Amino acid sequence: MVFENLVAYLLDKWLSDYIENLDTKKLKVDLWSEKLTLQVPWKNIYTQSTKASIDGLFLLVVPKTDVEYDAKRDEKEQHDAKMKEVHQIEELRKEQEAQKNAKSSDKNNDTFMERMKLQVIRNLQLSIRNIHIVYEDKSTKPDRPFAFGFTLNYITLHTTTPTWQSTILKEDTPLIHKLGDLSALAIYWNTNAHSRSELSRDEALVFLRPLNIKARIILAMKPRQEEFKRPMFDIKVDLDEISLNINRDQYSDLLDLLEFQDYLSVQSKYIKYRVSNGIIEKPTVKRWKFAYEAIVNEGVRPRFECYKWKNIKLHLDRCREYRSLHFQELLGKATVEQKQRAEELEEKLDVFNLTYIRRCAEIEAKKRKYLEP
Repeated sequence: MVFENLVAYLLDKWLSDYIENLDTKKLKVDLWSEKLTLQVPWKNIYTQSTKASIDGLFLLVVPKTDVEYDAKRDEKEQHDAKMKEVHQIEELRKEQEAQKNAKSSDKNNDTFMERMKLQVIRNLQLSIRNIHIVYEDKSTKPDRPFAFGFTLNYITLHTTTPTWQSTILKEDTPLIHKLGDLSALAIYWNTNAHSRSELSRDEALVFLRPLNIKARIILAMKPRQEEFKRPMFDIKVDLDEISLNINRDQYSDLLDLLEFQDYLSVQSKYIKYRVSNGIIEKPTVKRWKFAYEAIVNEGVRPRFECYKWKNIKLHLDRCREYRSLHFQELLGKATVEQKQRAEELEEKLDVFNLTYIRRCAEIEAKKRKYLEP
């Protein structure tokens, strides 16, 4: 259970910014791992390597299209996504301000945790072997299900000298050299595959033939202090050859998968207007009711409501109230009731207004703290 939650967390963290409407709750993830090892030499971290290894990993991903609409869950997900974007904007602004205010590099400015993190990266040895990740889809084409997956022999990464010889760094160097090796990365796509047991490994329809890659990586540990005079990552990749193969059935499955994902994306937007079974019996009336609610609530009503004076005044009152509450929170004087009220207002305001109001309240709070004796 821990591994499944970890995979879901990583999918949400690293892929949510690149895949629209990614909901890890709609993915069924099964994971089996034979061996997972992490060795951190806390007592000798400056003289020994930190080793992370995974040997034997099988990950099965299946789409779940039978998720029922939950209004509270949907509102919570929208609120969390909105506040995540607000916090990302604020963090980016703070990083830019810190970069402008940064002075010349000084080794003593590094905190203990920063030095520890850099030392772990310097001598990190990574080994991943015998990996198989498969996606099975029986929803896009129920009569002809398909499956595609990735297989990998191994990935290794270790620290080297500038001449690419294995070593353990014991000194604080501005550059770190890493040598990576990837062996037998392959992609297969099986069409009309009702079960994984029906096809042997030799019968799998290969999409990308096994690929071997060697990479030489140079990491700049403190690029900001060097005013980015050199790239943060300097990577040189050597590969033998790339061989891609796709037949008519695989291409058809790929187009159907993309089309079905677009359908699910549209469905997720309007699913809240779907009429529940039992309320309206006639299918035609149910479809007309659904179309009416979707068009009116998404296209017509918002355009009329936003220009009414009472709604404009209500929006201004919410902005003023949220600014006052966030100002009190920045000063550390907000009560529990005020924090709850601020969360309620956050659900009503959009990203632009939240970002602008929070910034104004932050400037006002800094002035107040500066003027206070």
